[in-house]
Amino acid sequence: MGLEEVPGSTDLETAVTSGPQPRQLGLPKEQSGRPVSAAQQACGPSLRKKPYGFVPLPDVFSTAEPVWHDGTSTAGRLSGEIRFEMENLTPLLVGWERQKIVDNDDAGSLWPIRFTRATADGVVNVSIPGVGRTIESKSILCSLRAPWGDRPVIVPGDSLKGMLRHELGALLGAPMERVAERSYSYRPNSLYPNEPNPQLVPRLARVFADGVEMRELCKGVSVRVPSALELLPANLKYDKKHQLSNECYRFDPANSGGAAYHGGLGAGENLNSRRKLHSRLAGLTDKTIERVAVRQIVQEGYLNTLRHLTDLAHGHFSERHPDIPNMVTGNEARQRILEAAGTVVFSPGDLTWVEWDKQIVSIGWHYYYRWAYQDTIRRKGGTVEREGLFPLAQEKGEMPVQLSAVRTLFGYTGDNEGSAGIGGGNYSQLMGRISINAALEALPSNARDEERFLPPTFLKELGMPRPSAVEFYLKQPYHPKSRPSDRACLVTYGDAAGYDEPGQLSGRKFYLDRDEAYTATPWKDDSESNRLNDRSTLVLEASKPGRRFRFTLRFRDLDPHELAATLLAFCPDQFHKVVGGKHSNGYCSKLGYARPLGWGTVRIQALELHLLSSTENGPKLDREPDLDGWFQRHFQRTEMLEKWLDVHRHKNPDAGDYPSEGGQIYTFHAKLRADHTRLRRYERQN
Repeated sequence: MGLEEVPGSTDLETAVTSGPQPRQLGLPKEQSGRPVSAAQQACGPSLRKKPYGFVPLPDVFSTAEPVWHDGTSTAGRLSGEIRFEMENLTPLLVGWERQKIVDNDDAGSLWPIRFTRATADGVVNVSIPGVGRTIESKSILCSLRAPWGDRPVIVPGDSLKGMLRHELGALLGAPMERVAERSYSYRPNSLYPNEPNPQLVPRLARVFADGVEMRELCKGVSVRVPSALELLPANLKYDKKHQLSNECYRFDPANSGGAAYHGGLGAGENLNSRRKLHSRLAGLTDKTIERVAVRQIVQEGYLNTLRHLTDLAHGHFSERHPDIPNMVTGNEARQRILEAAGTVVFSPGDLTWVEWDKQIVSIGWHYYYRWAYQDTIRRKGGTVEREGLFPLAQEKGEMPVQLSAVRTLFGYTGDNEGSAGIGGGNYSQLMGRISINAALEALPSNARDEERFLPPTFLKELGMPRPSAVEFYLKQPYHPKSRPSDRACLVTYGDAAGYDEPGQLSGRKFYLDRDEAYTATPWKDDSESNRLNDRSTLVLEASKPGRRFRFTLRFRDLDPHELAATLLAFCPDQFHKVVGGKHSNGYCSKLGYARPLGWGTVRIQALELHLLSSTENGPKLDREPDLDGWFQRHFQRTEMLEKWLDVHRHKNPDAGDYPSEGGQIYTFHAKLRADHTRLRRYERQN
C-alpha cells in the first residue's frame, strides 16, 4: 500500500491541529456505589457494564502433594456423595444437538422448521410449524431429552463437571490450564493527531541504499530491515489543486508532474480498496532530510510484527481472521507478506512511515501499518511464560511431588500446553477424585411442554469480543501512573517496546447475572434481518425458569476443606452467610448457552451429604445430619473468595449487553482503541 489520502482534509498539517475531534463517549457514572476517579472519567466511557466479569489470579499459587489411587492416600480423607438440586432462574439450554434446517416450505408467510433427530426408535423427522420465516443455513440448537415417559431434559454431567472445575479454579486460585495462545496487533496511525504539539507523530522517511540489512525472520527466511532512514520534515502538504509553493514538499495529483511516490507495499500498489493512494511527491530537496538510526528494539519489533502476521496458528491471518478462508487462505496471505518483506519493501528510494518522538518508535510499509504488541496471551515479550498459564515449577517432572489445587482434584492428562511437562512414564496422567452424573429434570405428573419450554426463540447474535479487547481482558487500573508518559488511559499488551508497559491478564472470565433477564427478553431478536442470517441461532425446547434438575456428585479421598470448597463452588447462595457474603440479592451461577444474553442463571442446593464409612458388615454411606454445620466447621477462607463472590451476585448491577456503537459491538471496541492511539500521542499534563 502507498500513502492513503486524508479523508476530508486538504492539508496534512491542518489535520494535526484541527482534524476530526475524538468521539465523545460520555463520562462514566458511579455504579454499585463505587467511586470513579478523575483519571477514569478522562478515559471517556464507563467500561463497567458488560456481560462478564473476571476473578484475578492470586499473587502466589498454592500446591499440595498428589493424591494417588493406590490406597496409600486414603487415611484421614473422605469419600462419599452429595445429592444436589438445581433450579434455573432464567431460561436454560445446555446445548446438545445443533443442526441446520434441512427443508422448508415457502408457500406461506411462515416456514415450518424440519430437521432430523435421533430417538430410541431411530432417526425421525421433526417438524416445528409456524416459527416464522428463516433460512436453510440457520443453526438450530436444542436440549438433550430422555427417550422415556415425558422425556425429561438431561443436563450432561460433562457440562456440570466443567462448570465445577472453572468455579474451583477461581475460588482456590489455581493456574488457568486451557487458555489458547493468541498474538495481536494494532494500527499506530488509526486516528490522526487532532490537537497542537503532539509528542509522538507519524512521519515520512526514505530508504537509502546502505541503510538496509537482511535479517533472519525464521529458519530459511530472511527479510529486509532498515537500520537507518532519511527522516523527512513534518511540513508535508496535500496539494490537491496544485496551488502550493515549493517551500514545502507535498503530495500532488497523479498527473501533476511530481516525482513518483515509490513507498509502501508493491511500490504504491493499492491493496486496500477503501483508501485512495497518492502517487506523486514534489518539493523534496536533500537539504530537508535528516539521517536517523532505526534502533535495535524497533528492528526487533518490526520482525515480531512480521512473525505475528505470518503465524497461521496464533497470529493475524490465523483461522480467526474474518477473511480466512473465504477471501484468501492463510497460506496465500503468508506467502504474499514474506515475498514483499524479502524482495519488495524498503528498496532504495522507497518512502515509509515511522512514529517519531525524538527517535523512531515504530515503522511500517504504509500509513495504516500494523504493529504487533509486545506480549501475546500466553507469553511476555514473545518468549517469557506468563505465570498462571503454564504448569508450576513444582508440578513438572516424571513424578510430580506437588500439584496446584484443580489438578489435585481433577487430575491431569498432559495433552495440552496448560499441563505439558507434568508427569511421565507411569505418571503421565492422573485420574481425578470427583465424578458427576447427568442432571435429570424433576417432572411433576402430567407436566405439559407448554409449561416446561419456551416457544422456538430466535436469539440475538452471540458475537463476543475476544481477548484483543484489552479494555476488558487486561487489568485497567484507571490511574495516571498506569500510563505516566501520555494521555491514553488503556493498558494494552504493550504498544511499542521501550515506550509502553504491557498489562496483566484480568483472570478467569465469568458471565454475570443480568437484572433485565427477569423483566424483559434481552436475548430475543425476531427481526427479519436476524431470521434471515446464519450468524445467530434458533433455539428449541429451552427450559422456562423454575424447572428443577437433580444430580449426584461422587468423591473419593477428599480432604474436608476440599469437600467444603466443592460445596461452596456449586452452592454460593446456600452457604454465602457462613463465608461472609454481603449482597442482599444473594448469589447464583451460570450454566449453558446464551449466558451473555441473560440465559443460564441457576441456583444449586446441596440436599444431602453422605460419607463413606466402614462397618463389620462392610462399607456404607452415612447421611450427615447437619450439612450447614459440617460446612461451617470445615470451610477454609481463600485469597480469592471475595472477588469470586462478586461475580456470582444475583441481579449483578455491573451486568449488561456488550457495549456497542450504532448497534455494532465491533465498532465500539475499534473506536475505543483508535481513541487510545490518538491520546497516546500527547504528553500527559500533570
